[in-house]
Amino acid sequence: MKLPDGLAASVPPFAIGAVALLAVYSPAAGATAALLVGCVAAYRVSIWLAACAAAWAVAFLAVLVLPGPYDSWAGAAVVPVLACYAACFLGAWAATRLFCARSDKPGLHRRSARWALPRGPAGGPALRWPRDRVLLLFLLGTLAAAVLAAFLRFGTTVPPLFADNPDVARSLLAGRASIYAGLLSEAWTVGMSVSLLRLLAGAKQRRWIFGVLTLVFTVGAALGASKNSVLIGIVPGLIAALSVRRTGRQLSPRTRRKLVFGIVGIGVLAVGAAVFLGGQRTLAGQGDFENQFRAQYGNNALASSVGSLDLSLSASVETFGRLWAQHENQDPAYGGYSLMFSGSPGHALLGARSEGEFYRQTSQLSEPFFMNTATAVAIPLMDFGPVGAAFYLALLGVGVGLAEWKLERSRSPAGQLGTAFLVYFSAFGIYEFYPAVQPFWMSLAPALFCLHLVVRRDTNKGTVL
Repeated sequence: MKLPDGLAASVPPFAIGAVALLAVYSPAAGATAALLVGCVAAYRVSIWLAACAAAWAVAFLAVLVLPGPYDSWAGAAVVPVLACYAACFLGAWAATRLFCARSDKPGLHRRSARWALPRGPAGGPALRWPRDRVLLLFLLGTLAAAVLAAFLRFGTTVPPLFADNPDVARSLLAGRASIYAGLLSEAWTVGMSVSLLRLLAGAKQRRWIFGVLTLVFTVGAALGASKNSVLIGIVPGLIAALSVRRTGRQLSPRTRRKLVFGIVGIGVLAVGAAVFLGGQRTLAGQGDFENQFRAQYGNNALASSVGSLDLSLSASVETFGRLWAQHENQDPAYGGYSLMFSGSPGHALLGARSEGEFYRQTSQLSEPFFMNTATAVAIPLMDFGPVGAAFYLALLGVGVGLAEWKLERSRSPAGQLGTAFLVYFSAFGIYEFYPAVQPFWMSLAPALFCLHLVVRRDTNKGTVL
């Protein structure tokens, strides 16, 4: 139902006034409400921009509402600061999209994935897939690389997923980690996302094969007992599936709603399973935090899952609050932490800091619980200080906005997955600035480029869906 013009015009001033009054009462609550209002406004620019704004708002709500063993004064106090930094990133993303929209040629139809929602029009690009035989060869090659990575990573040891204490097993593996095995391990991610996208957005023929491959890649990614290792493949596949047209014909609104709700349902189940496994992993761990976690939630599966969700959403904000409280005592690294992904070569040539050095600082701030992550703002802050971090995040927002605008109409599965990975890591900013910490993108980018070449070479015999 459309609001009358006068009433619709009064909504923005009313929302701004309500947020201002709430901010007077509680700056943290006001900042969270402002992000929620911004989420609604961002929907008109990009659904994925709105989703990232919502992720920050949900993280702040977890800090303010859900009690946990890691809660402190620092978390709630830093929410307004983090909201300003998030606004730098999201605002630059939105401004870039709006600017690029003005440069579109007349008649060029861009929807920024809004069609995927039940109330949106039936648009979106139709993907051009290679023949199933060619795609299966690509996925089997990816699976071979993933199996080799698992052999190099685990050797004769039991994978952490099946260990009695997964956290201890992960720590032991981290001590002898190899960058080559780590880069090869991203084959699980590539195979998972490509198989899932073909399953959800491809033709009906041989769909079951890609369903089986999705399951195989998911199980392989879960061997390391890391939630992110699974979500990093599942979520981008779902994002890409929501951004494209599934068949060559126009879908009715009812059919489109069923498809969208089905895809979203898969995402909810995947996140729910990851949260449940995270709670069980914490219950099985040893340490001060694990002891307090068990004391607060007991062995109740539902309560421990809620605690795991709260921990995933709020722990990084809490740690950043402690970092912010003493940031004036730290000298800027001038890009050293942003180059952590480059490892020892980057340290020797560019003065890059190490991942261990970064995590030692965040772990000391969160003693005795040793929470390593401190949101995506921590690295820009430690590199360039408070003002430099704002410009840093704004430049990142411009880059994401340009990439999304450029790739959103791509008919290649690789292009759509590239956009989806950008969106995922933008939302992952509530946790940490993952691309600076891990060199995963050094594997993902070449793999997606290879997929793009496979599609181009097979384009004359491929299938437009």
